[in-house]
Amino acid sequence: MKNQWSKNERRKRKRSSLFILGGNAMDRTVIKPRSWFWLGLVCTSMLVPRGIAFGFQQGSPNPTRESSARSSLDVELLAEEQYRLGLAYLKSPQSTEKAVEHLEKAVELVGNSAEYHFRLGEAYARDFSYANILRKPFIATKMRAQLELAVRFAPSSIEFREALIQYYVLAPTVLGGSFEKAREQADALRRVDPYFSLLAYANISAEEGDHEKANAFYLRAIQVRPSTWQAYQRYGTYCLSTYEIDRAIQQFQKYVELSPDTAASYEHLAGAYVRKRMYDLAIDSYLKAVEKDRSLTQLIFRVAQLYEFKGSPREAKRYYAEYLKFSPNGRLAEDARTKLAELK
Repeated sequence: MKNQWSKNERRKRKRSSLFILGGNAMDRTVIKPRSWFWLGLVCTSMLVPRGIAFGFQQGSPNPTRESSARSSLDVELLAEEQYRLGLAYLKSPQSTEKAVEHLEKAVELVGNSAEYHFRLGEAYARDFSYANILRKPFIATKMRAQLELAVRFAPSSIEFREALIQYYVLAPTVLGGSFEKAREQADALRRVDPYFSLLAYANISAEEGDHEKANAFYLRAIQVRPSTWQAYQRYGTYCLSTYEIDRAIQQFQKYVELSPDTAASYEHLAGAYVRKRMYDLAIDSYLKAVEKDRSLTQLIFRVAQLYEFKGSPREAKRYYAEYLKFSPNGRLAEDARTKLAELK
């Protein structure tokens, strides 16, 4: 039966989430309500019925209409505040439930915002990663619903449609996964941007196990836009999944060339070097990624591990200690302390 988690090809293609997360980096600071005004606004907004029909005739000012307009503006402001709170909590793996809570409130207040729906879908995806096996199906269904709404309200968004395609490709049939639906979205994407539709077709073909078609679509995308980095990044990731490590390194090197100011390009290249056991080059690339984004402290931990693999305990201790300096309460802090004790 197609589209099952147990397909052999799927085992080769490890994924950390159900869809590609896009967008700009968000502020990591936890935002709090700016003043007591927001507390009053929350209470007031509870009294505002949703879907009020404004049936008044235009003409002279109407106090009731002006009051309704103000209430509508207050609801939008409150929704935006909830949205920003949700984005802030999304940056912390320990705060995904809080992110879901605030983004759900934003969607309840303003139900026609594609951005709110998409970020709520993203929050569900993060929550999915940490949920137990019984909760996962319910979270996945909610995720799909939010992605579908995001595409409905912003049909020209490449980011939102790619995320929905990724869901349809990776989810099992019982949770709404469908190669046919994925292709429908890829067809729609072709009308928005043919380049990204080629990448979508490549992804679908790869997940179906048709590697000849997948390679052809990736190479065609590169030919269409040789100076755009996305095809190199995705083709390199695909090559890693099929154990074509040398080809993956070539694609990621081109990715770095076209996107030298991003941490992600160096991180992808470093991962390929690790697979090739080229540890010195991997360390160099990981450290360049950290230079671009100081928040990627887990890469410092990774550098320490690589020095251990190389048989360099002194350098390993140095980077474990550096990880603790920047992230004393991070997810890997206890492991770093254990390693430092072992390496004494």
